[in-house]
Amino acid sequence: MTTQLKNFFNAKSFCVIGASTTPNKPGNVIAYNFVHTFPGKTFLVNPRGGELHGQKLYKSVFEIEEKIDAACLVVPAKYATQALEDSGKKGIKNIIITTGGFSEIGEEGVLLQQQMSEIMKKYEMNVIGPNCLGLFSPELGIDTMFLPGTKLKRPESGPVSIFTQSGAFGAAFIDQLSRLGSAKWVSKFISYGNASDINETDSLEYVGNDSDTKMIIIYLEDFKNGRSFMQKAREISLKKPIMGIKANRTETGAKAGASHTAALSSNDAIVDDLLSDAGIIRVTTWDKLKDCVLVFGTQPLPLGDRIAIITDGGGAGVMASDMVSDCNLKLAEFSPIIQKNLDETFPSFYATGNPIDLTGSAVAEDYRIALEAAYEDPNVDSIVNLCIPVIPDLDINEFIQITKDIAKRKEKPFVTALVGGDEAVYGTKELMKDDIPVFPSPGRAVRALGMLTDYVKYLKKHGIDPRKVSMGEGK
Repeated sequence: MTTQLKNFFNAKSFCVIGASTTPNKPGNVIAYNFVHTFPGKTFLVNPRGGELHGQKLYKSVFEIEEKIDAACLVVPAKYATQALEDSGKKGIKNIIITTGGFSEIGEEGVLLQQQMSEIMKKYEMNVIGPNCLGLFSPELGIDTMFLPGTKLKRPESGPVSIFTQSGAFGAAFIDQLSRLGSAKWVSKFISYGNASDINETDSLEYVGNDSDTKMIIIYLEDFKNGRSFMQKAREISLKKPIMGIKANRTETGAKAGASHTAALSSNDAIVDDLLSDAGIIRVTTWDKLKDCVLVFGTQPLPLGDRIAIITDGGGAGVMASDMVSDCNLKLAEFSPIIQKNLDETFPSFYATGNPIDLTGSAVAEDYRIALEAAYEDPNVDSIVNLCIPVIPDLDINEFIQITKDIAKRKEKPFVTALVGGDEAVYGTKELMKDDIPVFPSPGRAVRALGMLTDYVKYLKKHGIDPRKVSMGEGK
């Protein structure tokens, strides 16, 4: 495991240098976070001294007599070099610099960052940043995100670790996860900004070997060492899924990236091939990334690519079937005994092949019969539970309970699509309380299963039995 990041997450004492008495200022927020959530010792430093959040404000790190394992520098860029020098003299080896105003702003910032690099080498420091949010771990009580809780909600502990070059992207995604289902999603969050020291490869190695991390989300704009990163990704992707966004896909995106993290562009076609070869599931939209979290974070891996679709609307079933083809999946052919039972159970005007179309005459019990049949069929690897709840005799609360009963089995990937207005919204909210994957369209539900299946194909290609890879079935 990467010692550099391990030293931060295992720290027993943290110092906030630049703690502010002004509400909502970064130094105030970070100080508040540590005072209220960090189980170890917290030290706050402000040249004016005084008191903050019920704790003493030290005028400098040299006033603190105890050993300090890690520090977060929240000072203006022009003071950062001196603060870093003082930290080095104090013997603090692990530093997070959240402050911006370095290589991302141009020549002046580049020179400032070079000065800091010299200090880092002089004192053999491990540094995250500058220009970053730093670290967040709800389980460990570490939170250097300088955005107040009234603006940025924090998710609870869960199976997902995230590392990101862009602090804004990371903050927005963290905020969204805090509102997704139970909100129990995040193991470790690493925002490394300009990557003056700790970078994407260090982050990947750490979370890849973290036993609490079951899946990894990344946001990259460039690579500090692309070869090393890809080698590490190939190793880790055979143990747990890696997915995320590699930005700078276009010339326009490259210019935008350079303006806030000093990122450099690269040939996107080559990057795409490299990511695929390393087993990284590349996504290009926010919704797709959230869908990854929802399905990989809650479902077991399928053993194959055969999909069963149960619906109460023929058109919706056709749309789902089209996406099955688009995702290189197959519509399952039901085994003879299952097909016979479906034919004998349902009225003749129901379509009992695959997709199973329960039509506008469906009641909730029809869904139970069809879903259980699909679940018990060895020819079915994954199931799409598709419902348009506006039909007259379908009781939405009964449908919700049936869906919950099936979802609890966790033997096969099982996703739901609820399409429509008030009842669809209500059903989605009720199911998501239990982190049951629900999507607003047939295509997104199938696509989520497609991503799971793509990962299984990658594992099998490299001789890995997907049953040996622990996924979201325990959530």
